[in-house]
Amino acid sequence: MISGGKARVVPADRTVLLLLALYVCWGSAIPAMKLMVETIPPIGGAALVFLLSGLVLAGVARGRPRPTRKQVRTLMAAGVLLLVGGQGLATVALTEVTASLGAILAAAIPLWVVLLGGFTGARASAASWIRLVAGFGGIVIVVLTAPGSAIGGAPWAVVAFCVAPILWAAGSLLTANVDRPLDRVVASAVQLLAGGTVLVLVALSLGQLDPARWADVGWTSAGAAVFLLVFDSLLGFMLYTRLLETAPAPLVSTYAYITPLVGAAIGATVLDEPLWAGAFAGGALVLGAVALELRGR
Repeated sequence: MISGGKARVVPADRTVLLLLALYVCWGSAIPAMKLMVETIPPIGGAALVFLLSGLVLAGVARGRPRPTRKQVRTLMAAGVLLLVGGQGLATVALTEVTASLGAILAAAIPLWVVLLGGFTGARASAASWIRLVAGFGGIVIVVLTAPGSAIGGAPWAVVAFCVAPILWAAGSLLTANVDRPLDRVVASAVQLLAGGTVLVLVALSLGQLDPARWADVGWTSAGAAVFLLVFDSLLGFMLYTRLLETAPAPLVSTYAYITPLVGAAIGATVLDEPLWAGAFAGGALVLGAVALELRGR
């Protein structure tokens, strides 16, 4: 996200609590998405969650410095990549694949950021290339060894969940290259509103906002959607923003390899999803490569 302002010092124990809360909020997002799409149309559900989140943040952002037109255009493009191409595609894929498999595949996002960063002139070191090969090798192990129960008999969903992190990484790079200064709350509001609006249009074109499609929505799916709105989009964002202002960036970046572990653990325990030997081996390679890459930076 976009940073701004001077870092404030807060007690270490409070920082740890905030970081743990962020791990839980964002680590539980993929399992919550899996529960949501059980009875809620995936694109329609994601559209409403992001659009409502954007409206709430837009209200919070009132009175804050407004972005320029160029910044708005860049943020809107990034929002579409992040929320339509990234999270929207992942939400559709979760109608078939397990949350545990999805969490492991999503862990590759920081690796894609490094790889795609080469197109913006950011050269990867020899050590980074070794970590990239190890990390993507881990993804290959996870996918090739995944049992049918994890894939749901739909290879297209695995492909979609492999493409989604690429689009999310592209949106992240675009966000990182927005002209400064820029208020973080305003930036996120623009991205959520842009991505949510496009998802609404896609959902309308596919009939996913037809009231008849929502007639059989269960309480579990509805609760998961509310959870995503409150804890993933709003509370998670506020925790992330606060941590970036008060804690070292390398410490905050640990969410990138802790939250996939949380997601896979929730999928295996709460959702009773399978975990297999290849998931442990490949997942360890991916998360290890991500951790070393973030530490190296």
